[in-house]
Amino acid sequence: MTDDKKPTADPVVVSAGAVQDQFGNTLAEGGIAIEGNQALLVARFANMDAATIAYDALLDAEEKRAIDIQGVLVVDADYQGKITVRKMTDHKTRTGFVWGAVAGAALAIIFPPSILAGAALGGVVGAAAGKVGNVAAKSEVAKELADVITPGTSGILAVVDITAVDAVKRTIPQADEVKSVPVDKATADAVTDAAKAATEEAPVG
Repeated sequence: MTDDKKPTADPVVVSAGAVQDQFGNTLAEGGIAIEGNQALLVARFANMDAATIAYDALLDAEEKRAIDIQGVLVVDADYQGKITVRKMTDHKTRTGFVWGAVAGAALAIIFPPSILAGAALGGVVGAAAGKVGNVAAKSEVAKELADVITPGTSGILAVVDITAVDAVKRTIPQADEVKSVPVDKATADAVTDAAKAATEEAPVG
């Protein structure tokens, strides 16, 4: 007897929508399947104090296992739009990844190197960022998220389980704008692989 078992597939998240008339008849519908289980999220705040409060709230939620968050950074943008990392910790998630390394790798997917200030390129963040510069999905993800943090504002960048996006948004109500984009498995793997390698090369703590 042959073994028909197949390897377990990666989670597939299906987002669907429909347009109906006033009588409830469906006029159009559509859906998109996304292979993978992570999303990149960027939130904008009026100032660093508000962003730091949100960061601490997310850290507390992750430590209490209330939300599955792989990585978070606090950044700000000067009035020329240059992005600088202002707050990161060596906190490890339940999967063993360091917050700063994971979010640092995501930083490189979302923002072009030309606007990352020197502080964003040092240590673990820089090591992780250098390993994901050629991710195929980079341009599409960047289009969705790069314009959230505008010049003169602060922000949070997070890598979260796709099922936790709404919970993360509820945890940071002080955000002026929040956008999230699901990422495919290749992108998620690039982020986590870069974070692991960067942590080994430039240990935190």
